[in-house]
Amino acid sequence: MKQKVVIIGYGFDTRLFLAQTLGALGYEVSIIALNITKSKPIDYYSKYVKHYYYTQGDYEDKILHILLNECKDDNQKVVIIPINDFSASVLDKNLELLKPHFLFQHIHHSQGAVVEWMNKEKQKKLAQLVGMNVAASIDIEIVNRTYEIPADVHYPCFTKTRSFTSGYKHTLHRCENEHELREVLDYLCQMYENLTLMVEDYKEIEKEYAVVGVSDGKNVIIPAVMEILSMAKGSDRGIALQGKVMPCNGYEDLIKLFELYIREIGFVGMFDIDFYRCEGLYYFGELNLRIGGSGFAVISQGVNLPEMHIKSLLGKNIDGLRKEITSSVTYLNERICTENWFEGHLTNHEFFSIFKSSDVSAIKCKHDRKPEFIFWLKTIKKYFILWKRNLFK
Repeated sequence: MKQKVVIIGYGFDTRLFLAQTLGALGYEVSIIALNITKSKPIDYYSKYVKHYYYTQGDYEDKILHILLNECKDDNQKVVIIPINDFSASVLDKNLELLKPHFLFQHIHHSQGAVVEWMNKEKQKKLAQLVGMNVAASIDIEIVNRTYEIPADVHYPCFTKTRSFTSGYKHTLHRCENEHELREVLDYLCQMYENLTLMVEDYKEIEKEYAVVGVSDGKNVIIPAVMEILSMAKGSDRGIALQGKVMPCNGYEDLIKLFELYIREIGFVGMFDIDFYRCEGLYYFGELNLRIGGSGFAVISQGVNLPEMHIKSLLGKNIDGLRKEITSSVTYLNERICTENWFEGHLTNHEFFSIFKSSDVSAIKCKHDRKPEFIFWLKTIKKYFILWKRNLFK
């Protein structure tokens, strides 16, 4: 009997890569896509996807309905892999309801613990405690669409929400002075009645990095370091457009701190940690309690993080699986790259240069060609629609 796995979240690229990776190993894969779209997502066409479900957005009740009515199996506990913060929070908030039928990431099997650790201030305090550098910050509370700016805010500053589930991208702003900070707060007051905003001392970032890994609660595996070569702009800002996967050589002390950090939390599951270099020092950025969008680049190099995670949840041995990479490769995120291209943030030359200079792809699979074909078919069609629109303008 095949082990069943359900993948939940936005981003067809991550869903697709996980489905192809696990499907090729013999797992039976189902997908719950949180997509607001009329057309079928790219991963719908993968031969490795057994069942495909939609929720048309962030609807907790619909996710639970699909899981409990369509995905559970009386003969086995089905593994669930969330790929975004919302789906991870739904599983965590309903752990007691779901755990009789499913296996998924957790912290000490305690309901609500994963959501608690999505709080960035809590993350930063632990990072500082284990010996990492963190940027100083202060909170500003928006209550009933009103706020007060503390006198001790340092400028320039950088704003972000404390919670990953509260419109994260809308809150990312650099402010040079109080006037600009007030403009950001006024803008957020139009969107949110109540919100806790973290205001950090701005750091001039020299380089941005990330690590992805997996933990069984005691053993933490971080196989590589990813250097971000370029970031997306516009609606996808804050997401890596292109990056380089490198061995951990030269980062060993930092990796040990990250491993200690995850063990202190007691997290079981896949994760990624963002960090950056400023004035020669490495600073902790944030922890994502699920696999990140660039995780495919590490998995493509033979370190199968989702398989390790599934086997750990099932109590199986992972000693024979590869746990580190030994060479560097450059990767790109096709979905984000094309969206930035359509939005006008990349010229034609920049777009094709990024593709040409990248070694690893999220959607290419020689054993599952149709999703890549559909992806390029849709891309070309959309390009000509935009070209005609611009021509008439």
